[in-house]
Parts: sequence; C-alpha cells; structure tokens
Amino acid sequence: MRIDYYIYYRLKPDQHEAFVDALSAMQAAMHARTGIQGRFRRRLDDPLTWMEVYEGVRDRRQFEIELGLLVEHHGLTRFIEGDAIRHMERFRALPDESTPCA
Repeated sequence: MRIDYYIYYRLKPDQHEAFVDALSAMQAAMHARTGIQGRFRRRLDDPLTWMEVYEGVRDRRQFEIELGLLVEHHGLTRFIEGDAIRHMERFRALPDESTPCA
C-alpha cells in the first residue's frame, strides 16, 4: 500500500531562511535513507504556515522512525511557533487511482 504524508505547522516569524536550510538538509538525508523525495510548500495566504509532502511511502513504520530521527537531528522543531505542533496526516492511494471519488 502506498501512503502519502502531509505535515503542516506554523513557523516563528523571521525564521524563513534558516528553516529552509535545515529542512532542505533534512529532506536530502531522508531521500538518502529511504528513497523518498520530500517537497515543501508555504501557504499562500499565511506565509508562516508550511507543509512538507512525502509521497509513495511503502514502509510506514520505517519512514516514520527515520522522519522522527531526522527532524530531531536537524532541529526543525526549534523553528515552530510557540506551542504549535507538527500535524501529520496520512492518505493512502485508491486501489485504482483512475476511480473518481464520490
């Protein structure tokens, strides 16, 4: 089963540049360890809200272990605003991706 991850959170103000460096390094390490190439986005109407996207994960347990270790290693939580948290959502692909949703 293929799983896609969407992780979103709010950054502290004035953290953009250092955060992008840390997140890019973390995603490069994730790609090297798991083969999963992450992407990141910033919300259009709220530049402090960011999202990480990881698609096509097949080994959920291993991916989440590696993600946790790398987030910690690269210190990503130090950039998150106040008591905000990293919200993780998981979506699975439909058996037949061409089937329209009802």
